[in-house]
Parts: sequence; structure tokens; C-alpha cells
Amino acid sequence: MQSPVGPIRPPSEARSLLIRVTRNCPWNRCEFCTVFKGQKFELRPLEEVKTDIMAARKAADDVKKWAEQTGYGLGYVARYNGISWLHDDGVTNVFIQDSDSLVMNFEFIRETFPAVERICTYARGRTVFQKKIDDLKRLREAGLSRLHIGLETGDDELLAYVQKGATAKQMEEAGQKAVEAGFEVSEYIMPGLGGMERWEQHTLNSARVLNKINPHFIRLRTFHLISGSSMYEKAERGAFHMQSIIGVLSWLPAIMPSTISWERWTASFLKIKKTCSSLLTRLSLNGAPEVNQSAIHFLETSTGPWPD
Repeated sequence: MQSPVGPIRPPSEARSLLIRVTRNCPWNRCEFCTVFKGQKFELRPLEEVKTDIMAARKAADDVKKWAEQTGYGLGYVARYNGISWLHDDGVTNVFIQDSDSLVMNFEFIRETFPAVERICTYARGRTVFQKKIDDLKRLREAGLSRLHIGLETGDDELLAYVQKGATAKQMEEAGQKAVEAGFEVSEYIMPGLGGMERWEQHTLNSARVLNKINPHFIRLRTFHLISGSSMYEKAERGAFHMQSIIGVLSWLPAIMPSTISWERWTASFLKIKKTCSSLLTRLSLNGAPEVNQSAIHFLETSTGPWPD
């Protein structure tokens, strides 16, 4: 039986097989995060991880037999039984957990699941920065496809304020090295992290660093205050003031990098605009139509017409 999976994964990996290679986070000091607080980082034994992989393989083989017996498609039977990571072609996507898991034997995964097209993982920017480019290329050649990197902000003052553990230059070089090594790179930014005090430098410097990296994906994860986090305590004593909803929505067009390839940015930004539209509609239904119209007008005039 496969061991319990980790607590987090990117939304884009919702239908990926989750393989837990590490437990918790090696840094575990970011002031906005409470996911792994009080837990020690561990590298799971390789044989234990392989046992999990083989357990997943057995489950996939069992579901395939049921599909053949019933005459239904493999993916349909898998989803009916709550197995989201198994598709008609087999296991096609794998996500390595928990964080900073650049240590796995990826050949074993591909040997066990020949239909795998993509293997992804979280990678800490500082870790990628410290690795030699040849080591990163070897990981890519071994089968690792995509790195999800939490940039959060490109502003040095804010990175230090939230104890991210890396400078903007280090994050920039990490992203560039990952792209050069052949990975698909997904960089994460936190709208609202600068609060009322640092929103402008957060915006401008994040755009600057993203321009330098030119990642394949830019993913926005809006900052929320979480009870028990250091940022929550700062807000409680008045040292940090949350950005307003309109402030966060207005931040989005301003962050749009000018040098990232338009095709890469457009795919992500159209999703952002739909999300904004949904949020603003809810604001309107809750009695704030003037906020709705104001923000939609801002987005339309700043970023071009809404898609059909």
C-alpha cells in the first residue's frame, strides 16, 4: 500500500501521481507559511519510495484488469474509483513531493510507468542556484521535466522581510539556470505580499526578475494571512497592513512583464482575467457594483479586450 501523500502540490498536478520522496521543507522559515512548521525535514529511504511506486503500479494494473473485464476505458474506471492519476494511456504525469526533491532516481519511475510524459517537482530557488549547471542538466536528462519554483517576489527588501532565504539575484540566476538546463520552469508570485507598505517595489522588482528569467509559466498565488504565521503576528501588532482587493486586482496588469514571450504570458494572463471577472462578479452580487465596474474598466484598458 502506498504511503500517505504530502500536504501540498500545484493545482496543475491535480491528475498526477504523487510520489513523496522527501518529508517537509528543508528551509521552513518563510514567514507567510505554516504548512511544515514544527516538522523536521527528512529524506525518505530510496527502497521505501520504490515500494510506494510499485504499490501504485499494482493499483494501476488492477484497475486495468477491471477496465478490460467491464469494457469501459481505463481512465473512466480509474476516476470512478477515485484514482485521478490514472488515464486511458496509463500514468502520464508524476509529481515528486514534498519540497526541494531534486534527489530521486527518475529512471526507475519511467521504467515502472513507460507512458510517463512529464515528471515535475517543487524546487527551492536557493537550491537550484547552488547547483552546477551540469548537475541540473543530468537531472533533466534523467527524466525530470518541470520545476515549480516559489519566487514570491523579486524585491530584496521583501524577500528578507518574509525570510525567504535567498536574494533576488540568486532567484534570478536559479531560474535562468533551470531554463538553460532544459527544464520547463514555473515561477510563483504572491500578489499582495508587499501589503500597503511595499506593493510598488514588490510589483516593479518582481516584473524585473521575471523578465530576466523568462519562465515558461507564471503562476499567481495571492497572499493570505494565516493564523499562526509570523506575518499574521506582524499584522496583529500593526507592522504589516494587508493590501485591499482592488489593490491586488490593480497589481495584476502592472506586473505583466514586457519581455516575456507574449505566447507564454497570454495563456496565463487570460486565466487571470477570468479569475478577476469571477471575483468581481461576486463583489457585485454582494452589493459593490461600483467596485466591479471600476476594476473591470481598469483591467480592460490596461490589458486589451477580454477574450471571446
